[in-house]
Amino acid sequence: MKSIIKYILVIVVISVINGGCTKKFEELNTDPTAAGPDQFNPNFLLTTAELDYTGSQDFSYETWRAQLIHFSTMIQHFSHVAGYWVGDKYTLNNDYCAAYFERAYAEQVKFVVDLVQVTKEKPQYSNLYQVARILKVLIFHRITDIYGDVPYFDAGLGYYTRSFTPVYDKQQDIYPDMLKELEQAAMALDPSKDAVSGDMIYSGNIAKWKKFAYSLMLRLGLRLIKIDAAAAKSWVEKAAAGGPMTDISDNAFIKHNESGGRPTVNRISQVLNLPYEIPNIRWSRTFIDYLQTRNDPRLGVLAEIPPAAPNQNTLGATGNSTPAAQKGMPNGYDVQGGPTDISHAPGYPGSLDLYSRPINRFYAKMDGITMLMTYAEVELMLAEAKERGWTASGTAASHYNAGVTAAMKTLAQWDAAAVIADAAITAYLAANPYVSASGLQQINSQYWVATVFNDYESYSNWRRTGFPVLTPVIYPGNVTGGTIPRRLIYPQSEASVNGPNYTDAISRISGGDKLTSRVWWDKP
Repeated sequence: MKSIIKYILVIVVISVINGGCTKKFEELNTDPTAAGPDQFNPNFLLTTAELDYTGSQDFSYETWRAQLIHFSTMIQHFSHVAGYWVGDKYTLNNDYCAAYFERAYAEQVKFVVDLVQVTKEKPQYSNLYQVARILKVLIFHRITDIYGDVPYFDAGLGYYTRSFTPVYDKQQDIYPDMLKELEQAAMALDPSKDAVSGDMIYSGNIAKWKKFAYSLMLRLGLRLIKIDAAAAKSWVEKAAAGGPMTDISDNAFIKHNESGGRPTVNRISQVLNLPYEIPNIRWSRTFIDYLQTRNDPRLGVLAEIPPAAPNQNTLGATGNSTPAAQKGMPNGYDVQGGPTDISHAPGYPGSLDLYSRPINRFYAKMDGITMLMTYAEVELMLAEAKERGWTASGTAASHYNAGVTAAMKTLAQWDAAAVIADAAITAYLAANPYVSASGLQQINSQYWVATVFNDYESYSNWRRTGFPVLTPVIYPGNVTGGTIPRRLIYPQSEASVNGPNYTDAISRISGGDKLTSRVWWDKP
């Protein structure tokens, strides 16, 4: 259902038409429908906006630099000894920080804003318009969560308004509008109206898009917990009543395909398949220890010790996935010699090949999936709502158990061989029962595990909750004072292409445009 084979030609054509790389808003806001909107099928734009949300067609540019190099190591899912993996060591690379901003506006915002514009006030595209609004929220909430104040209300509208230097809107203004958009779109979706085609996430299933809208509302509502608890409660209760995801069949993901080449393959897998990354990307010791100490059955389908030479770097070669054999690599080390050399790490096994890696035949497939949001996340968020005493059905424990169960079952959507038996799940929950006194920590630590391979979301939820409790690394030359970064800095190129608005945005950041500064909802 989620195959993208039939969309490859459409994507390639649109990519050629819009293929120029640029950082200038004037060039990002060209006419999306040169033949005229009346002759253009806007469903084609949906296909491109969805696929580009999984990562840039320019060889996973921002997936590599933002999600993997920065967030996966800062959140201690992965560990890496190369110096350019700056998130592992809290050092600064301006270009890597800029990567998501640059690619998101050029390759995601451009298409989704065009889609909204060419479908609004057109009854024949009523459902497509609502889907576009939901997708626009999905795209923008990640951008603003990474950077804080960003162009939002005027972004992508250059062709329509002739405004090519959009202001940086305050995050406190962006969030209410995103929540409003989700509420209105969910209520307006109607299966009796137009069929949505070109949809790589739900194949035009309107009921599932409605669930997705309320699930996103849960996520955004909880983001407000530190800054406006009353608003958080109101939106979370509204989302719970509206009807979020109810089963792993509601999971939002995109299934990739190899036959289209770079435009259609899995973005994370592109990086995991690189010859110089295969030997170095390892699970963090923090992540492996968390699973191992709890006898978590996910460990046996997530991690393996690479096979012996000469096959240790051969993709698809089977390693040792015995849970007891797994060993995570500590963060904050390199291969430069001296005290930070990985060979000096406590318990160093003698080789990088003896640290655990993702089972690459499951999670490094070029035609694998990119997970956008899961039912497991929804259940864990509902568990938090109940633990906080908010109105929703069930109990904190019942939602927690459902969330953990769903997270374990979801791994089989990456590969059928990654299945975890029901008996193993039942045994795990019995041995690790929900305890209200430590409920928020349990829930959000499980959320951290459930969002592996979606490190954007893991990082945001960790900033919101502080769970799991992570020990920062102390690496020479770090720029954060040995604390885990709280955001990425803006592209320095914005000073020349959008100077006054960029300067104004920086002036509003408490502490300045630094990795240690916090976005609006991330209140200390």
